Amino acid sequence: MEHNLLLLISGIVVLGILCQWLAWWLKVPAILPLLASGFLVGPVFHLIDPRALLGDLFFPVVSLLVAVILFEGALTLNFSEVRAVASTVRNLVTIGAIITWFGGAAAAHYLLGLEWLLAILFGALIVVTGPTVIAPLLRNVRPNQRIYSVLMWEGILIDPVGASLAVLVFDFIVAESGGAGHGANPALAFLEIVLVGLALGLIGGYVTTQILKRYLVPDNLQDLVVLSLVAGLFAISDAVEAESGLLTVTVMGVYLANSNVHQLREILHFKERLSTLFISGLFILLAASIQLETLALLDWRSLVLLAVVIFVIRPINIQVSAIGSSLTGKERLFLSWIAPRGIVAAAITALFAFRLQELGFAEARILEPLVFLVIVGTVVLQGGTAKWFAQKLGVAEAEPQGFLLLGANRFGRLLAETIQKEGFVVRLVDTDFENVRLAKMAGLDAHYGNVLSEYTEEHLSLSGIGRLLALTSNDEANALACRHFKDEFGSAGIYQLVPRRFGEEGRNQAPGMRALGRLLFSKAAAFQHLIDSARGEAVIKRTKLTAEFGYDDLRAEYADGNFVPLMAIQGKLVNVATLDDEFMPQAGWTVLSLVTEEQS
Repeated sequence: MEHNLLLLISGIVVLGILCQWLAWWLKVPAILPLLASGFLVGPVFHLIDPRALLGDLFFPVVSLLVAVILFEGALTLNFSEVRAVASTVRNLVTIGAIITWFGGAAAAHYLLGLEWLLAILFGALIVVTGPTVIAPLLRNVRPNQRIYSVLMWEGILIDPVGASLAVLVFDFIVAESGGAGHGANPALAFLEIVLVGLALGLIGGYVTTQILKRYLVPDNLQDLVVLSLVAGLFAISDAVEAESGLLTVTVMGVYLANSNVHQLREILHFKERLSTLFISGLFILLAASIQLETLALLDWRSLVLLAVVIFVIRPINIQVSAIGSSLTGKERLFLSWIAPRGIVAAAITALFAFRLQELGFAEARILEPLVFLVIVGTVVLQGGTAKWFAQKLGVAEAEPQGFLLLGANRFGRLLAETIQKEGFVVRLVDTDFENVRLAKMAGLDAHYGNVLSEYTEEHLSLSGIGRLLALTSNDEANALACRHFKDEFGSAGIYQLVPRRFGEEGRNQAPGMRALGRLLFSKAAAFQHLIDSARGEAVIKRTKLTAEFGYDDLRAEYADGNFVPLMAIQGKLVNVATLDDEFMPQAGWTVLSLVTEEQS
């Protein structure tokens, strides 16, 4: 038994990470390979039976993992961001959530005959979409900026909102059934659950905030201390009032998200990685626990319910939420089609269904396969047709021409300002907060973070972007960024500065370092040269070539070392200067070059 349990846990961890890697490789939401692998090792081939092997530990383990996932999601719910987003997004996470909630509840009640309490819980469970499924879909589809912003912000904000709704409904059902120990007065039981959850969540959030603000723990222990507080508070809350723990950790996460603690970003990065591991293991665990007889509960009415969710509830949600917005009819139609459900919905559903069956709700057995049907149906159907549909409607960017600049240093900012004036989309990413601040002050779209991290990637819009220019002082970081975005932009669209130790023998011969992108500008245009020039009197000059004044004439105006060709532009066409190809723009092109002020 001990060896079987060890094999189960280690096997789930390995399989979960392999599924995450496979999802990244195939550019699909991780939920699909996780679900498929869970079904295969569980009900199909009967390789593992998590409930039998874990026994009494199954429910506590699942509960704790869901608590950490909910806490991580709540950390993203910043009230200032909710107020700042466009009216359409605000409507989607408020009015739209209510439409989905009660629309789903009505459909489940009248189509499947679910009693109202369970139907209302089902409606709350399908409110959640989530960035884990939206982000890879948007990277593949490349819709226009307005659609991207609406869907991305909805996914980020609706995750904790929908989860909180589901927790409250679940707590009410538990109170109504007497599961909280107050069967004679369910209203009092629900009130106690909510009060305990709110009180302990606020206390936990305040204590955690003070610990971080007063630097009471070293940096290397901050993540683990917060994790231990979440786990401890969840257990204490459930011990004080049964089923209040999930509400407690959600409230704690929201409190921290709005506390202006500067360490929150590092904590969120850690929690994201941890949540990825937990979600991977949890989803395989839950999918493997489903019984074939449970799936047999689904019939043709379940497919009708899925159709109602996709073709009725979502379009009504979008049309009502978009009232008064500047979204076009085609943009609204595309938004009406895209609402894939995610891993959080699956995890919470499995937990709640298991617990409700323990409390005597036999009908709750259908919740898990029903929500899984909605998840798979929306992810496969909408995800598989989204790109084609966007192209048919004309809301996808056919050939994005914009630039993603890795490095918001002085040269990067100068180049970004110039490119932006030429009418191209430009976004900068940097791990130096001061560089990002200066870029934003200059009116540039700049983002703080590591471009290779999942958090930055999910929150960084690539809408309108077709090229990467890696401009940092770190040759290895430049090369890794090029590798990371190779599938996104293609080999022709990734560029990096000449490595410091670039050899005279030719491209890619730098000792100990292989350039993975097209080498920018010229052999002399290494990072330090560009930065020194940008800090001095150098400017980026814009020169329109004519038949009388060509590129050779432009170069002849400058002494050696004072002229660095950058790119040439004609309309929407851009030719970036590289060591790969001869840079010889013709008449009619506008040349951007780095020159000194004295000679410009």
